[in-house]
Amino acid sequence: MKKILFTLFFGLCTLAAFAQEQAIYSQYHAFPVLVNPGYTGFENQHQFIANYRSTWTTFPEKPSTYTLMYNGPVGEKLALGGSLFSDNAGKVSTTKLQINYAFRFQIKKMRIGLGLSTEFLNRKADSGLLNDPLVERNDDVLESLVDGQQIFDASIGGYAIHDDKLFVGLTLPNTIRTRLDEAPVDVEESNNNNLLEHYIFQMGYKISMADQNSKIIPSITMRKVRDTPYQIDLNLQGRFLDEKLIAGFTFRPGNSGAAICMLGTKLSQFQFFYSYDLSLSNFQRYTGGSHEVSVAYTFNRKAKLVSATPSAPDAMKK
Repeated sequence: MKKILFTLFFGLCTLAAFAQEQAIYSQYHAFPVLVNPGYTGFENQHQFIANYRSTWTTFPEKPSTYTLMYNGPVGEKLALGGSLFSDNAGKVSTTKLQINYAFRFQIKKMRIGLGLSTEFLNRKADSGLLNDPLVERNDDVLESLVDGQQIFDASIGGYAIHDDKLFVGLTLPNTIRTRLDEAPVDVEESNNNNLLEHYIFQMGYKISMADQNSKIIPSITMRKVRDTPYQIDLNLQGRFLDEKLIAGFTFRPGNSGAAICMLGTKLSQFQFFYSYDLSLSNFQRYTGGSHEVSVAYTFNRKAKLVSATPSAPDAMKK
């Protein structure tokens, strides 16, 4: 029984490490830049985000993920961003450095952002696993993890909103993926023959209620990312009292689905969010669910300074 539970836990943690590598967050509809590089600098503001996610909270050595991110405009058209990512799931740890680049423009009432993210990832398993009697010996995948895997990955994304109401986002993860280490096991090569093999598609509509200083935002997300099953999220978000109160609910149907509740607030330049994931599968009986917390700080870009020095002709007149 012990061996079965250990195998199940190790397998789930390994899967979680791979899945979290693809930046799956519950609060992506509050911060689209977490999953879509096309949203980098989209609001023409500088933003810092700190995110923490704890998965399967009652499990020992549960998956824990930390993300620090910045994104903001560089000039009128360009935007840059960067993030540091750290994940620990059981005996497997993952660190990642990500850099985002985006080009922003407007066509009549539609604002569009096209982005590229480049990622440098290091994943490593504790060497003590090789001596654990419950782990199968001579496992090439495990030995590769213990030696360490260094991976370069690139993703592309686009985000557009029409009249500040209808929005659409599409991310294509793993468009370029290659191993940087000399590991003999070829377990990370991606199938580049199909560009749409992995994707995150999001579409929604912002319903403004000006009299009540509120917005209702229904949206749908379809997602197929590496090492995870196909998922559909049905999201409903409400922003009330000039965003002093923010509430969201996500329903993910299916045998491996979930129900996610989110609460947040905006105080001056700060935003605070908390969400709780409740699995709809039988696995929920063995866990305390998943928790996610985000803190964001946002400030406007500086306006261009207009020189007060008089021109030469004006100076001569004086």
